[in-house]
Amino acid sequence: MIKEINRDELKKLIDDKGNYVLIDVRQKEELQYGMIPTAHHIPLSEVESAFDLDSSAFEKNYGFSKPARSDLMIVYCRSGGRSSIAAGFLSKKGFKVRNYAGSILDWSEIDENVQAY
Repeated sequence: MIKEINRDELKKLIDDKGNYVLIDVRQKEELQYGMIPTAHHIPLSEVESAFDLDSSAFEKNYGFSKPARSDLMIVYCRSGGRSSIAAGFLSKKGFKVRNYAGSILDWSEIDENVQAY
């Protein structure tokens, strides 16, 4: 069972500059609706293979350092379905991961820069 994180917990991590890696697994064209602050983008179709890359290839492809298995990773999408799948992939690879099930639909209620769609 993948653990979840709620909006208030995520907002506190962001506001407190906590130690986490936030990954948006939506398709590139969906990013026009906004991203949660601090998020990095890896589409769901690439999540499994992305974390098989070595650190330098990962950083070259995605623009941020490859998280360590001990780092807290939080994944989200539009409404929680795709991020649940991504969390499953990452958990099987031994990563510490949480699914933000509320995802963009939930976050858009508190962030004017993110639109529900």
